[in-house]
Amino acid sequence: MDAAPPVCGWRAWGAVLGGVLIHLTLGNLYSFGNLTTYMTSYLHEEVSRDVTYSDVVWVMALTLMAQGLFMPIGGILEARLGPRLTCCIGAVIMSLGVGLTRLTINCSVFAVAMTYGLLVGLGISLAYVSPMACAMKWYPERKGLINGLIVAGFGLGALGSTSLQTHYLNPDNISVAPSGYFEDPALLARVPSVFTVMAAVFAALQTLGCLLLSRPDVSLVRTTHTSNEEEEELLDGQCDQRSSGASHGIREDSENLTPRQMLRTRLFYHLWLIYLINTIAIGYINATYKSFGQTFLKDDFFLATVGALAAIFNASGRLFWGRLMDATTFKTSMCCLTCSLCVLFSTLPLTPLTSHPSAAYAAAVWCVFFTFCGTFVLMPTVTEKAFGARHYTTNYGLLFTTQVLSGVLVASLNQLLLHAIGYTGCFLTVAFFSAFCLLVTLFLPRGL
Repeated sequence: MDAAPPVCGWRAWGAVLGGVLIHLTLGNLYSFGNLTTYMTSYLHEEVSRDVTYSDVVWVMALTLMAQGLFMPIGGILEARLGPRLTCCIGAVIMSLGVGLTRLTINCSVFAVAMTYGLLVGLGISLAYVSPMACAMKWYPERKGLINGLIVAGFGLGALGSTSLQTHYLNPDNISVAPSGYFEDPALLARVPSVFTVMAAVFAALQTLGCLLLSRPDVSLVRTTHTSNEEEEELLDGQCDQRSSGASHGIREDSENLTPRQMLRTRLFYHLWLIYLINTIAIGYINATYKSFGQTFLKDDFFLATVGALAAIFNASGRLFWGRLMDATTFKTSMCCLTCSLCVLFSTLPLTPLTSHPSAAYAAAVWCVFFTFCGTFVLMPTVTEKAFGARHYTTNYGLLFTTQVLSGVLVASLNQLLLHAIGYTGCFLTVAFFSAFCLLVTLFLPRGL
């Protein structure tokens, strides 16, 4: 087993900090629920009266689909080009997609989906995994915590993005009109330019983050393994034996499964199903929490503040779930997570009926964000634990393909069911998915 490389130098801390800065920008994804109210209002008022909130959810769906499709490519690029260059490519594409939305917002929902959906999703997919893979090489004995720290940046990203969007676009705290859309001309006039401002901020943070990324020098890492070439030959020679012997369980410490070997195990598909179900819940609350709040709360600053502070819960929750997995197991942690999501989504529709709906709504949203974020700590960590570190980025990218299907399911759920059964029915449907995910998790192999 590889011994831990020296971690007391600035390069080790720099790699973690660089990963956090990059993920802070990628975490703009979680501000979509806030931005969609302004984006949809602009499209509805200035482009086409036929545009509704359910149409714009497809922008978010395409972002998720692009992440799922291109995440494996990010792993391949990281192995060939290194984490720094891979992250640079992803960062440029993401910031470009955000900036170009200044133009596409005047065209159509489809055009916005191509820039703020497809390009942003592609950029996130290329830059997402590399910082975690890089930092885990510096801290091999604290992988759960390190992953938690970095993806905490992803969760915290919406704090800045949501605050920036709201105070830039709606400084006077104008409420939506009875139609459910913003109609103030001054507010709507600022919508295109907000994408330029966000792109500039993201580009600055991404540049600094990419410069800080580095991997430990090979000469500093003490190892008892054979050479890489000998290990690859050994892995290839034992492919069939490993695929059959470890199809239900976890790899031995000496094993590093290639993507092809991993795809031959039943464990991969078991984890893939869990990831898929969880991302349905995540995608739905992220896209609709503010539009749901607008049905009974008319204070836009309050709703934006709830979304901004949700980022803190999103970030701190990632640290909590990372430490919980380090202290227990993936199976135990995931059971706690899915059970909590089931309860929270079941009770979320009750918040307007309480004596203090504002406080109940805020608490419910914050608890959901604190809980669901654990998925993005537990899944990458269990991928490395179950299938090895050598092909981690590509293997995790294959697991992340769940986003392709979950993005479609989230948008379809919102568009087909929202008008038929309302938010209450949709939230209860998501709660059912979480209950099913708990059942699936219980059948994971022992020791995982």
